[in-house]
Amino acid sequence: MLNISRQLAKQLRSVFRRALQITVSHADHIVWLQSDATGLRIRAQNHHAIVEFHQPAPAAMTEAVPITMEALAACEGAKSEETITIDRRPDETVVLRWEDRSVPQTFQVDAKKVRVDPPAAFPENWSSNPPQLLNAISDAMKILSPDASRYATNCVQLRPRDGRIAATDSRQLLIQTGFEFPGEGDLLVPRTTVFGCRELDADQPIEVGVAANHCVFRTGPWTIWLPLDKQGRYPRVEDIIPTTSAAQTRVSLAAEDLAFLLDVVPRLPEETEHVGRVTLDCNGSVALLAKGDGVSSVTQVVLRNSRRDGNEVRLNTDRQYLVRAAQLGFRELEIHAAESPLVCRDDRRVYLWAPLLEMPVLTAGTDAVQIASTLKTTTSHRATRHIPPPRRSRPTPERTTRMSHNRIAATLTGSATPTVNGSAQHVAEPNEPADQSTSFATVLCEAEAVKASLRDAHGQVSRLIAALKRHRRQSKLMQSTLASLKQLQTLEV
Repeated sequence: MLNISRQLAKQLRSVFRRALQITVSHADHIVWLQSDATGLRIRAQNHHAIVEFHQPAPAAMTEAVPITMEALAACEGAKSEETITIDRRPDETVVLRWEDRSVPQTFQVDAKKVRVDPPAAFPENWSSNPPQLLNAISDAMKILSPDASRYATNCVQLRPRDGRIAATDSRQLLIQTGFEFPGEGDLLVPRTTVFGCRELDADQPIEVGVAANHCVFRTGPWTIWLPLDKQGRYPRVEDIIPTTSAAQTRVSLAAEDLAFLLDVVPRLPEETEHVGRVTLDCNGSVALLAKGDGVSSVTQVVLRNSRRDGNEVRLNTDRQYLVRAAQLGFRELEIHAAESPLVCRDDRRVYLWAPLLEMPVLTAGTDAVQIASTLKTTTSHRATRHIPPPRRSRPTPERTTRMSHNRIAATLTGSATPTVNGSAQHVAEPNEPADQSTSFATVLCEAEAVKASLRDAHGQVSRLIAALKRHRRQSKLMQSTLASLKQLQTLEV
């Protein structure tokens, strides 16, 4: 008889599903529970991965009990004090018993035809790494392409000789250094999302080893075997990284603008013809330009706390790569030429991606909808507003949701620059002194602009309601006409 908590059952199911890349349709996938003098080991495996959880409490007897993913789903819970009792009967039936809010529950698994999977081999030598390796591999896995043709772009490359992690999908590249991996040859580890599981403790050191045909990662109670791609070839990614000194333009992003960018960019309008396009406009201020379908005006996002050094430039980029650079925490962007990759780097990482060359750049006209980040002030009588750093736990969506520029402006009223008589008002540059004598006039102009916007919105809503009422009347007329036709069909000739 074995005992585990309902909370552990939930954690096991979450990690197993990600590592083994299985869905709810794989309800009959076998999970082995084995107890011996070293403790309780819970293991699941397939051709994608092998995962084992080790609970070091010694057991009174040695036994192996198979259950299924469906059994874990049935008995999982959120509380660690709720216990599941697992018993294997002489007729090869496994019975799970627990209580759900004081109500007894049972689940049975037929183990008569279950095939025993051989245990995985452990590496002889391990390389120890700091906890940062978990996030580093998780970030690298998000870069990979699901498929690969000529090169193994569906794998992360671990290079032992310099402790480097490289990941690319041929459009973007992330290189991270400062780690230790065993052996001499490069290791190609296939794409997986298991390193993003919150069940893996991000504060625990990580050991890496190589056993037979697997690269093995051990952190806390978890051990993960990932198959090595020994036939794939990896491109020489270091050859495409430009030198820092060759940059013609540098964009320094303030911490306040990073948080603002992560909030706004995923909600900017998007075109069907040019999916994902935003124009990075570094002519004067640092701004992003976007445009939606059927909308003549451009939405301009001004990053008022950021600055440009070097040549003026305007180029197109895919918004998801710009968001990913912000999520990775980079504060400086290097632009070498309008047709060259955009580069972000720090002391241990380099992230670069290709611009969109085949699309025309956007320009902000006088009718542009302007949204500006809050200007950071340093005056003694006003406290600086604290903006939290960008969160990295949430994965980057591959594509953004389309949204009209009017909704963007409405949700960011506090940051948007008001328009008066169809033209955008002046946006103060960093370090520009405020004119205290005109503060009342400015507030009055803003109030008038809000009033005009509300009047326009009220008119649009009224027209929309009228159109919906017309559509409802037409629908009722059509229904009555169809009903009359059906009655005519029932009449005898």
